[in-house]
Amino acid sequence: MNVLSLQGTSYPATRYPINSASRNNMRNVFGQSMISKWSSTVPSRNYHGTLKMGYLHSEFSPVSGQELHMKYDESSTDEDPVMYVEGKDIHGKNFTTKIHLNNVDAENATPAEMTALRVHLAQQGDKSVKASSGIPLMALSSHQNVNTAMDFKQYYENWISNLKHAGLNQNAGMYISELERYLFYHRTKGVAF
Repeated sequence: MNVLSLQGTSYPATRYPINSASRNNMRNVFGQSMISKWSSTVPSRNYHGTLKMGYLHSEFSPVSGQELHMKYDESSTDEDPVMYVEGKDIHGKNFTTKIHLNNVDAENATPAEMTALRVHLAQQGDKSVKASSGIPLMALSSHQNVNTAMDFKQYYENWISNLKHAGLNQNAGMYISELERYLFYHRTKGVAF
């Protein structure tokens, strides 16, 4: 079965079968040129990312070749949760970093930081984020560097607006809840929900 998958995200490939109403709605959200771009930018070689044992989260983008692997750092505490992240950026350069989650601001964060925050909140049982399709890493399927900061608040707002315009109000509501959770976490510096 041919399917459209949003590479580099945690959208299940079977969510958007070709010729389905959902795929047609995705055309309305992204525009046909964006869907074609995603489909045509997959390298002709088979790109295989690395899954790392012992990590909470591991993903890769066959479009950009970027990878992210994360787990709690040994210095992490309840008051100062720290995520150890290693991966590969858009230039193929390997990196490691520690992300202090209380410092992640959705209005000025990298895809790696937003993913680390999403993983942390999901581990804490946050239902709004746990149900997430991983929108922070949709930037990986484009050509946004995993280590370059961007305004995710604006990114989410644009995404939500496109979903509403396409009539996907339930999906838009899910992303509104997710964005509100990230913003609340930053304002309260990790106060339990």
